[in-house]
Amino acid sequence: MDKRLNDAIEYIRSCDIQPQDGLPENLFLMISGLVPLVNVDLLVTNSRGQLLLSRRNDRFFEKSWHIPGGCLRYGDSFAKRITETAERELRAKVSFDEQPLAVRNVWRGANASQEHPNERGQNIAILFACRLPEDYQIENFGKQEDEDGYLKWFDTLPVDFMKIQHVYDDCLKKWRIEG
Repeated sequence: MDKRLNDAIEYIRSCDIQPQDGLPENLFLMISGLVPLVNVDLLVTNSRGQLLLSRRNDRFFEKSWHIPGGCLRYGDSFAKRITETAERELRAKVSFDEQPLAVRNVWRGANASQEHPNERGQNIAILFACRLPEDYQIENFGKQEDEDGYLKWFDTLPVDFMKIQHVYDDCLKKWRIEG
């Protein structure tokens, strides 16, 4: 193996990275361009049959609405990642079904507009049905609707629903508008 690669591996090992705490962003992105990462997605609904979506507005994915989710970290159970993702993104505790609704290979492919086109190009996504407490109220803390992380309830999928999450279309039939 190339000496520079071995040196880089040894350097990374010497950095005292605690993978259960999450990787430094630059290392996470590099790894995501080499191997697919595992992601849990939270299909959150309320008693009115609405779907909770979050605004995505970053350099990796088009400005769109998406199902909230997060990547598994070393040592995580699905339950831990679902719980921590809900607390971080929804600022709430959720109950969830332990059996996933779907497991999908999500392939965005290379993004030529990025310095490293394969970053965030593929993941294995596991969709879980989740429920919030009945008294849950969205708190967007002054964010505008076009800002990353803005939460909103939907009766139907918005036109700008994230393209790669259409891998879940069979699970989202209830919210699709035909036409």
